[in-house]
Amino acid sequence: MRIPASAAIFFTITTSTLAQDPGATASSAVYGPRLEGFSYAHPVKIHRFTSQRQPIEMAYLDVPARGKANGKTVVLLHGKNFCAGTWEVTIDVLTTAGYRVIAPDQVGFCKSTKPQKYQFSFQQLTNNTAELIESLNVSDVILVGHSMGGMLAARYALQFPQTVERLVLVNPIGLEDWQAKGVPYATLDVAYASELKTSFASIKAYQQRVYYNGDWKPEYDRWVSMLAGMYAGEDKEIVAWNQAQTSDMIFTQPVIHEFGISPYRQR
Repeated sequence: MRIPASAAIFFTITTSTLAQDPGATASSAVYGPRLEGFSYAHPVKIHRFTSQRQPIEMAYLDVPARGKANGKTVVLLHGKNFCAGTWEVTIDVLTTAGYRVIAPDQVGFCKSTKPQKYQFSFQQLTNNTAELIESLNVSDVILVGHSMGGMLAARYALQFPQTVERLVLVNPIGLEDWQAKGVPYATLDVAYASELKTSFASIKAYQQRVYYNGDWKPEYDRWVSMLAGMYAGEDKEIVAWNQAQTSDMIFTQPVIHEFGISPYRQR
């Protein structure tokens, strides 16, 4: 699915380090469909559960407070173009300030299961995340969501308001209805074909334009090569398919209608 940059819907762009081969470059990194070969800055844990009649593994980071703990837990929800690992600087700041931080990789993303058959919805991802948090014996959270993660955080707060102490939305999407604005729908087949064309160069060009306003630094290559590495692997088809499915989810499931704000109102 292709949406104009002005729509601010962030497509499949994630993160990476270089391959283990010391001679590899960012643009030649190759990773498995669940980022095998790529390490996050913090230990990755796995939450195993059954969803839609199949076993699912949800990767997550659970980083304790450093120094004096304040007893509060922050849950970080990544955007469509990012992963739990890309919160590493944020995690360091929060844990230094005394917070416990939980950062999951959503199903279909990064180090979590890439299912062949799955009905993606924000309600489903919300339930998955709630199950994870409950399994960690956490009852109240400060919920922080970026981009698509902001859309998910809004849905989570609507479904489980009694568990959310604070809701923080960082450049969220979903607070608009692109169908109502006249953006044409793209079928999953069209979106999948487009995803299969993803490369290091196309990801970098998108990120440079959308995230960095044309100002690129070499350290940003790390965040490009992770996704490109998954697309460069043998299982790129399932990576592309899940990304097409989640693009469809973003386009068809805005949350704006549940906040009493008309998407047709002129700004």
